[in-house]
Order: sequence, then structure tokens, then C-alpha cells
Amino acid sequence: MLLLSVSLVSAHEHDFNETKQLIDSGVSCDSLSNEQLEAIGEYYMEQMHPGEAHETMDNMMGGEGSESLKQMHTNMAKMMY
Repeated sequence: MLLLSVSLVSAHEHDFNETKQLIDSGVSCDSLSNEQLEAIGEYYMEQMHPGEAHETMDNMMGGEGSESLKQMHTNMAKMMY
């Protein structure tokens, strides 16, 4: 169980590393896909509310994989990027 948790955390951090590189590239917001915007919004949320706090907020917004959470992360990226 512990190994699974560690691998999930590593995978999650890897996604944030890729997202951080995307942000640092400075590509125009108009050129980003909805999936990229969602990832950027999730990255910003993690910066403001790290770890368990982010997970709690995600659950309040509909939970992992929900359309409402995807939209919230996308909107956050559009406002902040």
C-alpha cells in the first residue's frame, strides 16, 4: 500500500513538472488545449492549497474526474495564466 502511494505521488509530481514547463514556455493561452488549461489550473490550485487541502477542495468541487472539477481548474487557468 505504501509503495502504491509513493508511486502515485511521484506520478502526480511528474505531471506538475510537465505543467510547470508548459507554463514557463510562455505559450499563448489561446494556443492551449482544454486539457492543458485544466492541468495548469490544477497546478495553480496545488500551489495555493498543497497536498491534502487541494484534495479536499477537489472533492468539494465534484471530485476527481468530475466535469465540474475539470471546469473549475480550466477556469482558474484562464484567469491566472
